[in-house]
Amino acid sequence: MSQKNASSTSITLLASGAQESVSRGFQVTSATPTEMISSGLLSCVARWGLSKTTVEDVAKESGVSRATVYRLFPGGKNAIMQAAVLSETSQFLTELIEELSAVDQVEECLTAAIQRSAQFIEQHQALSFMRKFEPALIEQLLSFDQLNLLFATAAQVLRPVLSRFMDEAEAYSVGMWISRLVVSYVGEPSAEFDICERQDAQRLVRLFVIPGLTASLPSDQTTAHFSPITVTTR
Repeated sequence: MSQKNASSTSITLLASGAQESVSRGFQVTSATPTEMISSGLLSCVARWGLSKTTVEDVAKESGVSRATVYRLFPGGKNAIMQAAVLSETSQFLTELIEELSAVDQVEECLTAAIQRSAQFIEQHQALSFMRKFEPALIEQLLSFDQLNLLFATAAQVLRPVLSRFMDEAEAYSVGMWISRLVVSYVGEPSAEFDICERQDAQRLVRLFVIPGLTASLPSDQTTAHFSPITVTTR
């Protein structure tokens, strides 16, 4: 199986796994060796970065043998990091769609999706370390194709939630759109919008997202029915 096809399969499983978790509710299960290794790597990366982390470090942190690490991840620590990002993203998406399912207004739904996603990236200790000290390594781990697959995953997971307000094709496109917005604003922070803050995320939605959707939204979901917001100057 090619690397691209393998990544595509992983993304598809991630999306379906997140949706399945929500449908059956949260269950506490014992961590598998793969999960233990992924968690161990993230702990190491959060402390001293990916470049200084060795497979031996990961094995010690995870409580498994070095041989087990190589057996489950023949590609070494980069393969573990990719799997860890997928696992963490799956867990986050599971929690996010559970939260969004209880929201009955499209503006609030989009605002919460953008704010919570930005907070997830900003507050993730391993990713924060790498964004600050090892940005080139993040670019290597998350290639253009892999980013597109992650965007597609988010869109696929968000589609059932957003399709309550629009048709499924548009719901998928909006999910893809807001995923790209989040990565763009977190990757290159704006002086005008701090999308980790609810008010700024809401302003972004009202100024740039809702106007493109107004024609297809029910009348009670358009900006004409939204309460005013305060625009601050930074």
